[in-house]
Amino acid sequence: MIENNETHHSGQRASTTEQVEEFHLLDPRAINLWRTTYLVSFGIFILVMLVVAVSLGIAVPAARIWMAIGWMALTAFCLWFSFWFPHRYYRTWRWRIDAKVLEIRSGRLVERARLIPLNRLQHVDLERGLFERMYGLSSLIIHTAGTHAASARIPGLEADEAARLRDHLVEIGGDDAV
Repeated sequence: MIENNETHHSGQRASTTEQVEEFHLLDPRAINLWRTTYLVSFGIFILVMLVVAVSLGIAVPAARIWMAIGWMALTAFCLWFSFWFPHRYYRTWRWRIDAKVLEIRSGRLVERARLIPLNRLQHVDLERGLFERMYGLSSLIIHTAGTHAASARIPGLEADEAARLRDHLVEIGGDDAV
């Protein structure tokens, strides 16, 4: 509980008590989910680049060694990135709910902080892709009234926690019917 003194337009000071919750982290399994996603995505990319490298190597025999070196370097980078980045990205994700807003913080290179007023909440979705189901995770998607950036996503939540959070947001949110 945080005591908060506010000054109203009349100049009077009023004391209000507001509950401010600590930030929650994503489920640690999100790291492995992102690693798997990157490995599959990069794997497809690497296979396409292998076809390109072999084709160029056949067309230009003098370039074979450079195609092989380039392909191996690209493969090594993709593998390194797939294992290095998800853990660092995971550490940047946080979310919390207080009496008025849902706050989501994320981002490694570009830090992003989103405050979503609960009274603007329209609906809340759960999304579970193939890899998310494999790891027992869900993504919570929050839709708000408005046109620009009217939805937000919290990935990597434990599936039951995501369902509880969805139900809680529906219970406390949205009286701003359109």
